[in-house]
Amino acid sequence: MPMPLQPPAIEDPVVTARYPFLPQANVAIKNHMEANNIDLEALVDTEWLEAVRVRARVRLVESVVSKDIDATTTIDIHTPYGQMVECLSFLYAMVTVCASFDERLLGRWAEGEASRADYLWGKIETPDSFRRLAETYLSGVRIGEDGNWEVPVTDFIEICPKISGDYWRLPNRPMRDGWVNLSPASGENSQQRLSRLLKERIRIQLTEECIVRREKMDDAFTGRMAEEIGRILGLLQHQASTEVSFTSAEEGDWPPCMQEITTQLAQSVNINHVGRVFLASMSRVIGLTVDEAQSFFVNAPDYSADTTRYQLNHVYEHEYTPAGCPKLQINACCPVTRGDVKSDLCNKDWMDHPLKYLRVRQRAKHREEQANTPPVAEQ
Repeated sequence: MPMPLQPPAIEDPVVTARYPFLPQANVAIKNHMEANNIDLEALVDTEWLEAVRVRARVRLVESVVSKDIDATTTIDIHTPYGQMVECLSFLYAMVTVCASFDERLLGRWAEGEASRADYLWGKIETPDSFRRLAETYLSGVRIGEDGNWEVPVTDFIEICPKISGDYWRLPNRPMRDGWVNLSPASGENSQQRLSRLLKERIRIQLTEECIVRREKMDDAFTGRMAEEIGRILGLLQHQASTEVSFTSAEEGDWPPCMQEITTQLAQSVNINHVGRVFLASMSRVIGLTVDEAQSFFVNAPDYSADTTRYQLNHVYEHEYTPAGCPKLQINACCPVTRGDVKSDLCNKDWMDHPLKYLRVRQRAKHREEQANTPPVAEQ
């Protein structure tokens, strides 16, 4: 069964601030934006909204990296200002994920947000408030005669294959009159068991919303988000273990300036300081390890392993942001400006940063892959 077309009304601003992913929170988000004369463009760079963006970065990093659910927040969601910050920070985090066109980042973010809901719904919600939340994602829900939560079998058999464990196999669940009983198990009560089931619906909802939203993004907006995406990916790379690469950027996606610097270094051409710092900071942002970044410099005429390592560690630890196009042009690091390389993308009026180039290339590649994917035949 799909999610209900008409979810139950939830008008409590504290609830929609605590769970801004709810379909019912869309109205609250819209109202906050209209009341403060905010659109997506303003959300990206308006100075007084920096608190929203900071909260979004924290929320995003926590969702993607943290293995432990942190239900606390420094934002007071019982105040109008706190409600606005929580709602708009969720929107900004989602927009950032969408504009990255990074499937792994999308998957981990959706999983993190859904896991947070799973934890909170199972721990802090009363039966009455929990019922309203559950009815948002299920065709029905009730408390059985034994006090356990029950869900329609149609909802259960759609969701349970996505959850591992014998508990979630239909033959192992008590059922009566088309209702599946979610009895306590594995140290969790019935409400926590149902929260686990709902987590899957939330994760799928967030993933689908992001896919729809990113398909509507144009190159200019994706480019505007490039520096923010770079900042987030840098934070994630810094905090996560090196087993995970949070960007799908390949060498063919690199901007001409980065490609030229790496080529010249491989040919033992001496690159100036601006070019070297740019390459190091770009390497950090796109998720390369320090070892991978160091490999670019081994043929430099003045190469010293210890010095290069020290300088790269400094760039990574202090989370340098790559220089923009104007600085690269002034310091002779832009092959397009010199006329050595032709690039229609670099000549766009809004193209003022290599990270914008990278994101637009990834977006185009993503759309090409989608277009070349054969449709699934209907059964």
